[in-house]
Amino acid sequence: MDKWELIGMISLIDPPRPDSAETIRRCNDMGVSVKMITGDQLIIAKEVAHRLGMQRVMLDAGHLVDSDKSEDEITEHVIRADGFAQVIPEHKYRVVELLQKRGILVGMTGDGVNDAPALKKANVGIAVHGCTDAARSAADIVLLAPGLSTIVDGLMTSRAIFQRMRSYALYRITSTVHFLIFFFIVVLAYDWSLPARLLILICILNDLATLVIAVDNAQISARPDKWRIGQLITMSIVLAVCLSALSFAHFFFFWKVYDYAPNYVEENESKEGVDLRLQSIMYLHISSAPHFVIFSTRLTGYFWENLPSPLFAVVIIGTQIVALLMVIFGGLTPKVPAGQAIVVLIISFVYFIILDVVKVQLFKHWSFEMTASLVPTPARRQKLAERKAKQIQQDRVWESIDNVRKVAVMTAVISTFQEKHTEEVEVK
Repeated sequence: MDKWELIGMISLIDPPRPDSAETIRRCNDMGVSVKMITGDQLIIAKEVAHRLGMQRVMLDAGHLVDSDKSEDEITEHVIRADGFAQVIPEHKYRVVELLQKRGILVGMTGDGVNDAPALKKANVGIAVHGCTDAARSAADIVLLAPGLSTIVDGLMTSRAIFQRMRSYALYRITSTVHFLIFFFIVVLAYDWSLPARLLILICILNDLATLVIAVDNAQISARPDKWRIGQLITMSIVLAVCLSALSFAHFFFFWKVYDYAPNYVEENESKEGVDLRLQSIMYLHISSAPHFVIFSTRLTGYFWENLPSPLFAVVIIGTQIVALLMVIFGGLTPKVPAGQAIVVLIISFVYFIILDVVKVQLFKHWSFEMTASLVPTPARRQKLAERKAKQIQQDRVWESIDNVRKVAVMTAVISTFQEKHTEEVEVK
């Protein structure tokens, strides 16, 4: 019979990548919850989580298939936990499925064949560097560089793109509705409009303003973004109505106070003896007021919280300088006194600050409850009731979990005191 002799022991360790802890921290700061799913033992998973700066709320795979718990309770455990250990491919798929049923967008990373089902099921499957062919074919994104820091770069880039798209949509809808309201009314009521050349020039300058949004210094949101169409349309209409009110104020003020009558002359008619200075005033106002508002629509907060890029600011201010000089020195439009032109520009700037405050307050107080109250459609009322019921249930589950944790902590404290008391008795 062979005899075995213990010569020594070799310690093996598979440490996380050096950038993993920082990547997880940045994801958490951006509102992305990170969960670790591993086939290793529970004690190993807790140690790795500690090294990565994660909490140690790790559950074994048995919690995912516990027949004594409802699916809602299991889902709450999945949401609350920081990770799962001793899992198999079916468990990874189960975690993704439960989170998606709760309406959560799930991204999954993996590199092996056993990760392929979960990568396919996730909203965004990410195959890491050096992955197998099965993982690569199941994933939506394949990382070509080692580590996970590329994911954070993708998050920041996508949020910057989203902010620029929302800025463009809000500005464009606001500007269009403003044009429609003002010109629809003045054309019907006073048979007055700007000449075609000035309207075309406004469109060109507006396009220059919107083009530079693509290079703007977008503010990266701290939480994941999503489209809120109702909020976007409402905000655009409110800003457009406010801009229209300012346009009508300019129209009637310069007509009644400075006697700039709303005369209109066709392009092929003689302009001799006809006062067309109101066209210059309204052109300068309509060119400047919406352009200054773009400094506000680029952010959900106050305009000074995140400064625009130099190119963005230069183009916007440059278009206003061109419009101001054209109105003062004439050419495509009749000349007006420089003092009046500068005052119009200053009013547009001050009004944009007022509209910025209006925008911030709307964003601040907007909620789904507000939408359901203002436009109480049956679908919205039902959705609001479901949200409230789900929130109540979630609060109850979390309260139960907290109570269990308190009992566990108290039990641990009592056990510690008892052990200490026993040691003191033995010493005596």
